[in-house]
Amino acid sequence: MTNAKKTVVLIAGSEETKKCLEQQLKDVLGEGIQIISYALDTGLGQIREVEGTADIVLLSSDELKREMEEADLLTEGISYFVCRRFLQLDEIEQVITIPKGQKVLFVNDAKETAETCIQNLLEIGVNHIEYVAWYPAMDADYQKEGKEPLDLSAFSIAITPGEVHMVPKSIKKIIDLKPRGLDLASLVGIAELIGVSNWDGNSVVRPYTTKIIEISKKMILMNAETEVMRNLLKEKLQSKGYVAVYSFSNLLGRSPRLLEEKEKAKKLAKTDLTVLIEGESGTGKELFASSIHNASNRKNGPYVAANFSAFPEELMESELFGYEEGAFTGARKGGKRGLFEQADGGSIFLDEIGDISARMQTKLLRVLQEKEIMPLGGNNIKKVDIRVIAATNKNLKEMVHNGQFRADLYFRLKMGCIHLPTLREMPEEIKPLVEYFIKKELGHSIEVEDEVFDVFQKLRWNGNVRELYNTIKYMLAVRQKGNHLSICDLPDTHFFEFATDDTENHIQRAQSFPNFFESMSVELYDILQAVSNLHKQNRIAGRVNIAQYLTNCGKYCTEGQVRTRLKQLESEDYLVQKRGRSGASLTKKGEMVLDKWQPNKINGNQIKP
Repeated sequence: MTNAKKTVVLIAGSEETKKCLEQQLKDVLGEGIQIISYALDTGLGQIREVEGTADIVLLSSDELKREMEEADLLTEGISYFVCRRFLQLDEIEQVITIPKGQKVLFVNDAKETAETCIQNLLEIGVNHIEYVAWYPAMDADYQKEGKEPLDLSAFSIAITPGEVHMVPKSIKKIIDLKPRGLDLASLVGIAELIGVSNWDGNSVVRPYTTKIIEISKKMILMNAETEVMRNLLKEKLQSKGYVAVYSFSNLLGRSPRLLEEKEKAKKLAKTDLTVLIEGESGTGKELFASSIHNASNRKNGPYVAANFSAFPEELMESELFGYEEGAFTGARKGGKRGLFEQADGGSIFLDEIGDISARMQTKLLRVLQEKEIMPLGGNNIKKVDIRVIAATNKNLKEMVHNGQFRADLYFRLKMGCIHLPTLREMPEEIKPLVEYFIKKELGHSIEVEDEVFDVFQKLRWNGNVRELYNTIKYMLAVRQKGNHLSICDLPDTHFFEFATDDTENHIQRAQSFPNFFESMSVELYDILQAVSNLHKQNRIAGRVNIAQYLTNCGKYCTEGQVRTRLKQLESEDYLVQKRGRSGASLTKKGEMVLDKWQPNKINGNQIKP
C-alpha cells in the first residue's frame, strides 16, 4: 500500500448502514485510508468542503444517488462511485431454518432494494421459501394502481436487512440480516481507483466463499434432516389419525358454482384466516376442509377433526380443552391434552358448529380471539397456534337473528366463507359422479342404462353426493347383470327420502318389469303380440288361435310350444290365462312391455313389424 493515506468520503442512507460500510472498508483496505462518512438521514454537514479534497466519494446505492439528485445534494464536478451491495451472511442460518414453501415478507425501505435483496438470496441458493417484497409506501403505490393492499395476515415471518423499524406490527417473527455490505466487485473497484495495490484480495473473497460453502452444506443436511423429521412426524400423526386425507385434486365436478367455491378455497388456504364452510349434509364440507389444510403452510402439521354433534355437552369442554390431573372424578392420571392443544401448529376442523352450546360459544370465541386455552382444573393459560376451519349444515345467520348463536362468534368464524352447492343445483354433475363412483368401487367402468340417469335426474338428493354414492354402492351390490346397471337395480322407492310423487311413480313403473332387451326372448315377445292382436280382432286368445296367428305371420309354433310359453309369461306376470273359452289376456305389466318397447331387434333376432 502507498505511504500517503487516501481519503475516502462515504455517504450512506442511514446511520446504521454508514457504520457497517465504514467498518468493512477499514477491514479490507487497512489503515492506509482515511474515511470520512455521512448519513443522509442524520445530515451531511460540511460535505461540500470535504468532497473536493477526497480521492474518492462513495454513494452507498443507486437509490441514495436518486434521492440526492432529487434533493439537489450532488456537487457539480465530483465523480461519484455508486456501490453495489450484497446481503451479509452472518444471520443467514435463521432463513435456512424456515420451513420449505412458507411465505415470508422481505422488508426494506424501497421496492427496488427489497427485490434486489430477494435476488441475492436466490443467487446463493436460499430458494426453499416464497419471498414477497414489502416497503412502507407499498399500500399507497397499490392504491394508485387500483390494486388491493397486500393481506399481511398471511405472513408470520419477516426478513429485513437492518430495517427492523419498518416491519409491520402484525408480524410475529423478525429475522434481521443487518445492513447490506459492499460486494466484491465494488471493493475491487474502490481499491483500484484510490491506488491501493497491495491489499489482500483473498481476505475478502475467502469469507464469502467459505460462508456460501457452509450454507450449501447446511442446506443439504437440513433438507435431509427435515425429510426424516417430516416422515417421522407424518407417521406419528397418521398413527393418531391427525392427517388430512383429501386435497383439491380429489374435488370432482365442473359446474361453475363448484369451481367458483374451489378457487375461493384455494386462495383462503394460503392465509391463516378462519374459514366457515356452509352446505347441506353430503355436499363435501369435510373434503373441502381437508383440502384447505393440505394446501396451506400448515400442511406438515396436525389436522384434528371434532364433530360437535358427536360430543355430549358434559364431555365437550374436556375433549376440546383437556384437563389437569384431579380436575374431576375419573380424570386420567397426569391429565389429558385437549383437541385444541393436539392441533397446535396445524389446523382443527370443527364440524357441525351450529350444534355448539351457548356456554361453549363463549369459550370458543376466546380461542379464536386470543389463541389461548385453559384446561379444566388448570390455572395456567396455554397459547396455541392453530388454524380453525368450521362447517355447518344449519343457517347460522338465521340462528344469530333468533338469538341461538352469538353474532361476534359468527363473524369471527366467517372471516373466510365457502358455500357449497347442492346436487340439485348441479344436475349435470350426476352422470360423471356415477361413472367415477363405479370405477372407484369396481376398478373399471360398466354400462349404465339411460333410464337410470332419467330417474336420478328426478330425485331430490337431500343427502347430496353422499346419498348418490351410497345408492351406487347398493346398486352394484345387488345388480342382476355383472356388466351393467339397469333400472331393476334401483333401490325401493322408500330408499330415496323426500322423493316427489312423480319420481316415485316413475320408479315404480320402471321397476314393474325387467329390461326387455335382456330378459325376454323373441318367442315370448311374439306370444304377447299375438294375444294383444287377437283381442283387438275380438277373437279368443287361446292356444289354437295363437298358434294359427303365428303361423300366418310366418312364425311356425305348435300348440304345445304355445302352452309352455304361456305358462312362462303367466309365471312372470305378463299375462293371465282364464278358464274356459276366455283364453289369455295381458296384465298391466304385459301391456307396458308392448307399449314401451317397439324394437327392431331383441337379443340379436330380427322381428317383423
